Amino acid sequence: MVHMSSLGTPKRHPESGIFWFRKRVPDRLKDLVGKSEVKHSLRTRDLAIARIRALEIALKIERSWAQLADPSIQAMTAGKPSLPAPIPVPAIAEPIVEVTSATTVLSAELASPKAKLSLRSVFKSYSAEAQLAPATVKRWTPVIERLIDHLGRDEASSISRADIVSWKDALLSGGMSNVTIRDVYLAATKATLQFAVDQDLLGGNPAAGVRVRVKETLRERDKGFSGEEARTILAATLRPPSDKISIEMAAARRWIPWICAYTGARVNEITPITGRDFFYRDGVQMLRIRAETNKTRKHREVPIHSHLVDQGLLKFAKSRGSRPLFYDPRRSRG
Repeated sequence: MVHMSSLGTPKRHPESGIFWFRKRVPDRLKDLVGKSEVKHSLRTRDLAIARIRALEIALKIERSWAQLADPSIQAMTAGKPSLPAPIPVPAIAEPIVEVTSATTVLSAELASPKAKLSLRSVFKSYSAEAQLAPATVKRWTPVIERLIDHLGRDEASSISRADIVSWKDALLSGGMSNVTIRDVYLAATKATLQFAVDQDLLGGNPAAGVRVRVKETLRERDKGFSGEEARTILAATLRPPSDKISIEMAAARRWIPWICAYTGARVNEITPITGRDFFYRDGVQMLRIRAETNKTRKHREVPIHSHLVDQGLLKFAKSRGSRPLFYDPRRSRG
């Protein structure tokens, strides 16, 4: 009889969030199994599903080990250090249900044992599951294409560490900055290949540990503005705007520096706000900074300084209603 405590518990990967099954091989079977531990990606972030799949794998493993423990099998392998090949970890019985077209394409591609693991498909699957920002997808897609061009093939499983190092050296020789290679090209490659590892599609990440040295930038002053610089910027916002720019652009130049100065918010957190993001709470006028525009992905609310009220910010916000204060969606280029 198999005890539940011996079946192993799903463990969540600290970076991807994907659950993994891991189980120690009994000492008496290590030579026969060919390893001291078995592990397998459960291909889900849902704990309930992970437990079911872990149970299925654990039961199959227990049956395999029970057969190995059979005296007749051990007699056949007597005097041999191990079986000719390690006992493989059983695959998940039922197919993984993908939630996006990109991951469906990847699953279909891998259905045939002769199919190659496409780097493009891995990236599409990764960007869909990780819900990468559109700007990130736009920036990283050419990176993957450039790597494929360098390799001369679209096959993730054939990429070696030497390939990644060679590609890095080629980018450096082409004049690309070390910072761009580190923060964009290697970052995109490492993340994509690590996703394939987490999905149990690759045995290891060939880009892991590949680095490009970046010279420390000389900083001869603090990041913040001096008092004189701040006064120059804020004074410039009060100048009459050009009649050649839109109402929204004029408003952005007029108000965004002041709002950032009084709230400590980033520019990209302020540019999307609408008239509805201003509200009262306990008699205090507040500004809502939404999670989707926040670098930390956390919603927060900040009080509006009385000087902003005196300058007429609330009147302008009210005039915009539910529309964005600083851009017109109708002029979007997509």
